[in-house]
Amino acid sequence: MTIGELAALNNLKPSAIRFYEKARLLPAPTRRNGRRVYSFEADHQVALICFAKEIGFNLAEIRLFLHGFPQNTRPGARWSKLAGSKISELEESIAKERTMVRMLRGIMKCRCKTIEQCARALSGRKGRRPRSTT
Repeated sequence: MTIGELAALNNLKPSAIRFYEKARLLPAPTRRNGRRVYSFEADHQVALICFAKEIGFNLAEIRLFLHGFPQNTRPGARWSKLAGSKISELEESIAKERTMVRMLRGIMKCRCKTIEQCARALSGRKGRRPRSTT
C-alpha cells in the first residue's frame, strides 16, 4: 500500500508516517519506482503507535515497546512493563495537580490589600522569612 493509503487508514497525514520512520518506530518500507510501498503489517504497527500515543506514551517508550524487547516477548509482557512505569508517572502527576488545585482554591480566598502584603504572606507560607524592605 502507498504512504497515502497507510496514512488514511489511520487518520493521519503522510508526513506522520514519514516522521514515524525517521523516529525508528516503523521500519523503512520497500521502494518501487522510488515510492514507498508498505506491507499490511505496517498498518498494525501504525495502529499500535497511535494507540500508545493516545494513552500517553512518548516516542521513546513506543520505540521500546516495538523494538526494545526480545522478539519472542509477548505484547502483554511489554505493555505490563511500560504501563507500570506510566501509571507511577501519572499518579505522581495527579498528586501534583491536586496540590495545585488546593493552592488555587486557597488564593481565591486572598484578603490581602496590596501585592506586597500578598507576596509577604506567600513567602512566609513556603517557610521563607520575608525580606526586610529597609
